[in-house]
Amino acid sequence: MAAVNEERMRATEQLQRELGVLTATAEHPNGMCMVTASPKGEIKALHLHPALLGQGAQAVGQVVTETVRLATNAAVQASFNKMALALGDGMAIDVESIAGDSPFRSTWNPVVPPKAPAEQAPPERRQRSPRVEDPDEDAFFENPLWRR
Repeated sequence: MAAVNEERMRATEQLQRELGVLTATAEHPNGMCMVTASPKGEIKALHLHPALLGQGAQAVGQVVTETVRLATNAAVQASFNKMALALGDGMAIDVESIAGDSPFRSTWNPVVPPKAPAEQAPPERRQRSPRVEDPDEDAFFENPLWRR
């Protein structure tokens, strides 16, 4: 029994070490930003495409924020995966029930597309032309020359 407990303690310490240094890298869908982050949201590396800087501070902030969220979610997901491998699926499910769903299970599309500006009105719809009744709709069939 003591040997089993020691083995579990070593496995737990190893898992804690692995989770402590775990990071994930994510690239924004537009390709303008790449972030490496920890599951805690610590930014370990940030790479910006020079073209992004020309789009203004608000665009840079939005892209960086979204990319940090993607990288953090990927790191959290990787930590859930490591726990499932080390502790088994049953224990990982128990951890999820306490901590909440893993990021990739709770959403399929982590980056929300930007909303259209409120000042833009939808394009004006054209009115349909009124339907005209065709008085000689059956004229083809009434013509005896067309029948054989």
